[in-house]
Amino acid sequence: MKAILTKRNLLEGIRTASHAIDGRSVVPVLRHVLLSSEEAAIRISATDHQIGISTVIPAQVLTPGKVTLPASVAAEIVGLLPDGNVALEQDGSLIRLSSPPAEFNLVGLPPDEFPDLPEVPHDVWFEMDAGHLRAALRRTVFACSADELRTILLGVLFNFQGDTLKLAATDTFRLAVDTRVVPAGSGQASAVVPQRALLELLKIMPDQGSVRVHISGSQIMFRLREATLVSALIEGQFPNYERVIPTDYDRRWVIPTEPLAGALRRAQIVARQDMQRVVLRSRGEKVAISARAGAIGQAYDEVDAVREGDDLEIAFNCGYLLDVLNVLETDGVAFEMSGALSPAVLRPGGQEGYLCLVMPMDKGEEW
Repeated sequence: MKAILTKRNLLEGIRTASHAIDGRSVVPVLRHVLLSSEEAAIRISATDHQIGISTVIPAQVLTPGKVTLPASVAAEIVGLLPDGNVALEQDGSLIRLSSPPAEFNLVGLPPDEFPDLPEVPHDVWFEMDAGHLRAALRRTVFACSADELRTILLGVLFNFQGDTLKLAATDTFRLAVDTRVVPAGSGQASAVVPQRALLELLKIMPDQGSVRVHISGSQIMFRLREATLVSALIEGQFPNYERVIPTDYDRRWVIPTEPLAGALRRAQIVARQDMQRVVLRSRGEKVAISARAGAIGQAYDEVDAVREGDDLEIAFNCGYLLDVLNVLETDGVAFEMSGALSPAVLRPGGQEGYLCLVMPMDKGEEW
């Protein structure tokens, strides 16, 4: 194989594909990227058997073929080469990267050892704005569980029905649900996509353009403008989360998002010494935020609020509240509650289609 590419394209291609590589892998070829020639282009691919990413970059292909390169070393080398063109040429088991006067000869592995990325049937698919899918993922992926014993909760549920896509994730302490209308699609599917795959997708997915998603019984594929990500699905039955979402409430607070986030970040300095516990109390047209830790001291802050219903004192995990506020893009957030021991439902002010249910904590020592 012999080709000429720009440094920028080659570096971006290696970095994009490398998001699929698990640095802990003990299989040598899974720490490599595969470069395969196409017409006036090079396809760069990587996989860890669970996630696969491929991207196509323009190139002047002089001799077609396939080679593998150690991903991390190749990215570091290309990143430090002079700007301009890079010549790539295979010489037996060595792969030469040159940008005069710099030249490197890297040891490649047999391309036939590199696993093929799976093909996903096109029977069930939908297409939507990439920015909208990015927003939906950011609003849900943080709620995935980290408990390896509950495998089904390690991912986000994609429920595609008709013209609606509903994403849901839960670790049993909180539940995030985002609902979107998709402009085009066919079929229906319910699939749980691993959190890691979606985090890597967020790193390579642009804000502009569209994304086409194909779902099969065991795989999901995200086709972007310049890259494709394929992931295995998590097997099992996702819990019936809708039954835990309250259908009514008797107290409602609407609080400006940024002032609340700022107050919680300040309180968290103390709260992190007490299981991240913060206590919220409604007082007139204010909501007070408090935290206490015996070895540190106390924190107190207030934010304005528009309230409905009786006063309430309720404790939450500060980190859980901040996770929600960090992904909202609205000026206000609404808390819907029925009591200190009942879950709170957080919704973006003036915006439908999203909610995050957060379980309360015990208030701890008497305040």
